[in-house]
Amino acid sequence: MSRTIIIGDIHGCASELELLLKKVEVSKGDELIAVGDLVRKGPDSGSVLSWAMETPNLSCVLGNHEARLLDRWVAGEVPSPSTPDEEILRQLGGRYDAVMAFIKSWPLYLERDGFFVVHAGIDPRIPSLAEQSRRDLTTIRVPEGMSIPWYEAYTDNRLAVFGHWAQPEPIIRSNAIGLDTGCVYGGALTALILPEKRLVSVPASQEYQKHAAWN
Repeated sequence: MSRTIIIGDIHGCASELELLLKKVEVSKGDELIAVGDLVRKGPDSGSVLSWAMETPNLSCVLGNHEARLLDRWVAGEVPSPSTPDEEILRQLGGRYDAVMAFIKSWPLYLERDGFFVVHAGIDPRIPSLAEQSRRDLTTIRVPEGMSIPWYEAYTDNRLAVFGHWAQPEPIIRSNAIGLDTGCVYGGALTALILPEKRLVSVPASQEYQKHAAWN
């Protein structure tokens, strides 16, 4: 049976990504999906992006960190010295423009039979994914005017799979699963395997960034 393997926020943690892919025993028949935020904060965004470009059975949704990087590239801005963006530029070298064009092709969400994948989440008061704003899809946590996380107000039966909101353990609800377990903060990198709905994690090899913000 073919599987869909959805990977949480990688944030440049290339070694943990490699370990996770080995642990889930990825095959060419599997569909891979990354929930966004493949880059920044961690040590090796360049290698993670190279993997993304070279993996034909992988789809990625746009995360807030890719959106920030992309907007600056589209505006013609050169990354400032001694910043995370300059480090990505250094790691990618002459491939930078090609990789940015690749990121530009990433959708804000992916829909599959019985589930959808977004980076951050949705405003549950808006009926369709197509009507959601880029800002909400890439950054939402608690919708404006509400007092609870979006996934607690989400009542559709279709499974929503997301990242963005780093927690020590996956967020698990009957209709929503959050996969950001803070690898870059010394937590773990987590994947969801469908259709069996199984979670697999590998621990971070170190704390690359302090987790006070968990964002």
